[in-house]
Amino acid sequence: MSFTIWFMGRPAAGKSTLAKRVENILREQGHHIENLDGDEIRKNLYPDLGFTREDRATNNRRTAFICKLLNRNDISVVTGMITPFRDAQQQAREIIESEGEFVLVYVKCSVEEAARRDPKNLYQQAQEGNIENFTGVNHPFQEPHNPDIVVDSEAQSVDESVAYVLHRLEELGVLETEYSSEYDFDLTVEEEDEIKGRLDDLGYLDD
Repeated sequence: MSFTIWFMGRPAAGKSTLAKRVENILREQGHHIENLDGDEIRKNLYPDLGFTREDRATNNRRTAFICKLLNRNDISVVTGMITPFRDAQQQAREIIESEGEFVLVYVKCSVEEAARRDPKNLYQQAQEGNIENFTGVNHPFQEPHNPDIVVDSEAQSVDESVAYVLHRLEELGVLETEYSSEYDFDLTVEEEDEIKGRLDDLGYLDD
């Protein structure tokens, strides 16, 4: 079954970075997958929407519907959306689960750390009163009650976070288990011949 991995969290928490890394890995594994980046969705599909609670809800709902359509056509999705309100988080799950698996990944990061790494300097502008309705500064952010996966981007590196997300996706049954490289082993020619000889003696290699 197709799936949607919905990365949510504060601005500059690392959602887009993790979504892109997970997308690349899943694509390499042969998954048909699309990445719906939150900023690109707003810019290209919904430039008319602002950042009020109502506009955010509309943006989340429309994006969830796109995910649903893609899942219906056997295309999986990763998306990074702030999704600051719990009712919108639940609504996204309800919309998508009719056609595919839904996995809510909470990318946890403090306001202080997100502001420190903010490449656009938006936190400072919001703190100075130059941006209205900025999540975590002058607009609410509600942590999810029951996310499927939580990664702490403040305590974990990107590589650690990606590995943990993939591990949890396997545990949740969304992805098939990949055998770890620690179980890989090489055989010498002599060992291969010995094994073949034993199998031949047992009749497994008879023509």
